[in-house]
Amino acid sequence: MKFSLIVIAVLLAGSTPGPRLCAQEEDPSPLEGYSEYQPEVTLQDADSLLSLPVVSHRASTLRWYSMITNIPGDWFMTGASAFSPEGLPAMGGIALATGALLLVDQNTYSFSHGLYTRSEEVRFASNQFLRAGDGKTTLGIAAAFALYGFVGDDTRALRTASGTVEALIASGIAVQVLKRVAGRESPQVVTQGRGAWHPFPGLQAYNRNQPRYYAFPSGHITTVMATVTVIAENYSEVSWIRPVGYGIVGVTGISLVNKGWHWYSDFPLAIALGYTFGRVAAHHDDDASGSDALSGSASLKVLPNISPEGTGVTLALTF
Repeated sequence: MKFSLIVIAVLLAGSTPGPRLCAQEEDPSPLEGYSEYQPEVTLQDADSLLSLPVVSHRASTLRWYSMITNIPGDWFMTGASAFSPEGLPAMGGIALATGALLLVDQNTYSFSHGLYTRSEEVRFASNQFLRAGDGKTTLGIAAAFALYGFVGDDTRALRTASGTVEALIASGIAVQVLKRVAGRESPQVVTQGRGAWHPFPGLQAYNRNQPRYYAFPSGHITTVMATVTVIAENYSEVSWIRPVGYGIVGVTGISLVNKGWHWYSDFPLAIALGYTFGRVAAHHDDDASGSDALSGSASLKVLPNISPEGTGVTLALTF
């Protein structure tokens, strides 16, 4: 937590003050503004109280629960971006980089782990940098931004806090799913060459021996990259955030290989996931008319549904 507070203090000292909350920006009632959503398509069973309207625009005001309700939209946008015609070249680059690193994984791991075992200094530094990818560090940074935002009445700091938690949860769940799909051995329990792959391991098998299945992709790198991206997108005028942040991502990756938790080929996809989830989370609350709005952002809203047939719940996917 001390590290998080130091980072926030240095960052805010070099940035321009964010906008302050005013009376017009106070959090309205959850029902206020509901009438502005005009459904284009409604999927509703005549006997059901649950409907799913799809609306063509989204609210731009941050709520305390936005970090949770935005997550389905994060998954939707990330998947849509990855498999869109514009995203296919990036997907090809990730696959190419992963394949190239996969070919030399055994050699690069042997070199890195050798340094770790022989040098006390390398071992100490690696163990410290491993904390950067720990969810506790990310939550500490988010808490520091939230504290500053509430005390200083700074909307941008609150947006950063919310986006950081949102990116952590959304990317973390996605990574856990991918780990269970790939089932790659980590170097510390390797049984063959560059690590065996055991796709779709059973739940009990995974829980009993996680290092045998959790290598690909790296959750630590995804977490660090997502955190750096959210902060950089919100404080774009602070020029040192990206180079310093990307440097931390790189050193964290080296430390993970040194420790024997990951291979270098586990990182390209993790970096892409962290960047994409971080950018989507950072722009979820943009005004739709703003120049920085992320086109096509989506979120899920849960609203009451009152009709002649009775009362129920409405799920609204806004984008």
